[in-house]
Formats: sequence, structure tokens, C-alpha cells
Amino acid sequence: MARSGQLKSKIDLQKKKITEKGKSASPVRQRQLRKRLKRLQRSHRVAVALETRAKRPAKAAPATAEPAPTQT
Repeated sequence: MARSGQLKSKIDLQKKKITEKGKSASPVRQRQLRKRLKRLQRSHRVAVALETRAKRPAKAAPATAEPAPTQT
């Protein structure tokens, strides 16, 4: 998965492309551009969430956990 910074730069480029070419493009192309922008934004949100989750310390495993008894 891409890092959030990489995705943010792609989002910025996509927004710039939409503002420059959006109105002169055909309706199909406009839809494609908006759709890609939404996908990039969703991926960025997911990447940010995963990165913040990875930065938090993991929960310690209980030390007194007993292994499950095996059936014979």
C-alpha cells in the first residue's frame, strides 16, 4: 500500500488536472477524473488510519495465558 504522502501528492495533481481540463473535457472524461479523485482520497484516508494505528504501541499479550489443552 502506498504511503499517505505519496497519495496526497497524487490527489493534488488530480485536483489540478480537474481544474485545468475539467470543464473542456467530455462528460465521460469528467466522470473518470472525479471517480479517480474519490478513489485516491479514500485510499489516502485508509493509509493515514493505518499509519497512525502502526505508530501506537501494541497491546501487551497476557503473560499468564495458558495453552489450550489438547484432546487425545
